[in-house]
Amino acid sequence: MKLLRVAILLLIIYSIYSMAKGDLFNQTLEQEANKAIDRVEETFETLEAEIDKEEPQAAIEESESLSYEGSLYQWIGKSEASLVDEYGEPNRKDASAYGYTWWIYNQDPSEYLQFGVEDGKVVTWFATGKDMQMAPYQLGQTYDEVNGIQPFNEEIKYKKGIEQFTFQLTEEDRKRRPLIKLSDSVFAQLYFDTFTEELSSVRVLTSGTLLKHQPYKVMYRGELPEKPVLLEEEWTEVQKGREQQVFDITNVIRHRFGKSPVVWDEGVASVAFNHSQDMNVNNYFSHYSQNGDGLKERLATGEVRYVRAGENIAAQYPDGPAAVEGWLNSEGHREALLFDQYTHLGVGVYKDYYTQNFLTLP
Repeated sequence: MKLLRVAILLLIIYSIYSMAKGDLFNQTLEQEANKAIDRVEETFETLEAEIDKEEPQAAIEESESLSYEGSLYQWIGKSEASLVDEYGEPNRKDASAYGYTWWIYNQDPSEYLQFGVEDGKVVTWFATGKDMQMAPYQLGQTYDEVNGIQPFNEEIKYKKGIEQFTFQLTEEDRKRRPLIKLSDSVFAQLYFDTFTEELSSVRVLTSGTLLKHQPYKVMYRGELPEKPVLLEEEWTEVQKGREQQVFDITNVIRHRFGKSPVVWDEGVASVAFNHSQDMNVNNYFSHYSQNGDGLKERLATGEVRYVRAGENIAAQYPDGPAAVEGWLNSEGHREALLFDQYTHLGVGVYKDYYTQNFLTLP
């Protein structure tokens, strides 16, 4: 690389010298020199990109030194046929807003899995439950233990040819959901329960999927992948999937803390959906509607009978798993998630707005 830089420098000097001797065609030496330098810089970027393809970065070598053999991390890039061979047909398939389809495996509240399949291959997965083994990590491990395996950095870099992306994590990001680079193009989000300081769930994504989600601030040179533009009927399918995922993962978390599962309630789900839709359409975020109505008034309008009720809302999360993990790390929302006396739950999602209404029935 040093020899290459010296050669390029000599080329620049030679170009300037040649122009100084020749006819400048009424243009200044400075203009011609700048053009020559620009051409050399373009050549340098191309050569540097080719070299990077042949010489793995040190950061990649460090991350690949960890052993993920035989673990869930190996599923990225595997075929849907392999998925069926290992886990059987999924309990359901949910549309996503990012071009892949979620395959949901929710038979066991101790081991909840969903795999994102696009063009016949796994491009992402999310796992939560209790004490799941995902070597070198394990759900329930402490923050310090996991950080000791692979330190959580403020910046994570990804490079593809001459395109460069740098994910910038805030202190809160590193506390709640640090990002780990597993290989050249595969990343892991580690979701922590900040109240217990234990690993709550793990999401693994290809670089392209991560860039579509954009869960962190990103600085880049190149182009960001565009999110698919969905029709209303496509959004309807995505929303249904998000609602069911929020419901499933809520019960997984309740199981983790020894709470009884809640039962789906369609009536209160309609009330929750209406509130999410109202927040999106009217561009506000509150437990109170713009006319001043709160949960009590909305439940009355929906003719929902109950002894006790509670509500969680969220907005701008990329999907249901992210929304539930966000609620888990907020004291008031966490209380609703884990309240012993709630027996029923309805979830309503409209685009990127989420509402869940808990009930204790008479």
